[in-house]
Amino acid sequence: MSPKAKLAAFTLGVWGAALAAYSYLVLGSVPLTALGVGALIVSISILSTYEESPYSEAAKALLEAYAVNVARLLEEFGASEPALYAREGLAAVPLNGKLPEGVKPSPERLLAGARGSYFLSIALPRSPVEAGDPEAALSSLLVDTLGLCDGVKVTRAGDRVIVEIAKPKVRGEAARFESVLGPLPVHLAAATLAAALGADLKLEGWRREGSSIIAALRVVEGAGEG
Repeated sequence: MSPKAKLAAFTLGVWGAALAAYSYLVLGSVPLTALGVGALIVSISILSTYEESPYSEAAKALLEAYAVNVARLLEEFGASEPALYAREGLAAVPLNGKLPEGVKPSPERLLAGARGSYFLSIALPRSPVEAGDPEAALSSLLVDTLGLCDGVKVTRAGDRVIVEIAKPKVRGEAARFESVLGPLPVHLAAATLAAALGADLKLEGWRREGSSIIAALRVVEGAGEG
C-alpha cells in the first residue's frame, strides 16, 4: 500500500470523525452521524490491514473516535442490550428485547424492525481474515497490527467462546459502548472471531480480571436469538 493511499485513508478517517461529531452535536442528524461513522470504519479497516504499519497509532486514534461516535448513536436510541456480531461484518443491537430468530442485520439500514422487534445495524471495523486459527487471527490484528494489547487467548467449549485479552492498551470507552458492544478490544475481537469462525456470536458479558479483560461469546445458529 503506497504512502499516498495510506494518507488518503487517514484523511477519510479524520473527515468521518469530524462529520460524525458535527452532525450529532450541532445538526442533530442521525443519518449524517451514521455516514461519518461509516467513513471512520472504512478508514480503520484500511489502515489496520497492514502489519507493522507506521499508521498503527493513527488507526488506534481513529478507533477511539469511532467508539465515541458509536456510543453517541447508542445513547440516541437508548440501546442497552448486548449486541449480536454477525459473520458478515455487522452488529445487531436490540432496542426492545431479543432479536427474533432468523433476523440478520442489514448494511442498507441503520434502524430495522422485524416481528415487533427493533434493532440497529452497525457496520464493524475489521481486517480481512481467513478461516482457520481464530487465536492467530486475533493476535495478528490486536497485538501485531494495532498494538491494542500484549496478548490474546481464545478458548472454545461447545457453543461458548471465551476471549482473554492481556494488558489492553486503550482508554476506557463510554459506559454505553462497553455495556452493548464490550470494551474496544473485545468489540474488535468479536467482529474478527465471527468472520474467522464463520458464525454469528452473541456477546454474553465481560469482566476485568487483574490486568486482563475476559469476554464470553455464544455461537448463535441462524442469527437472531430465538
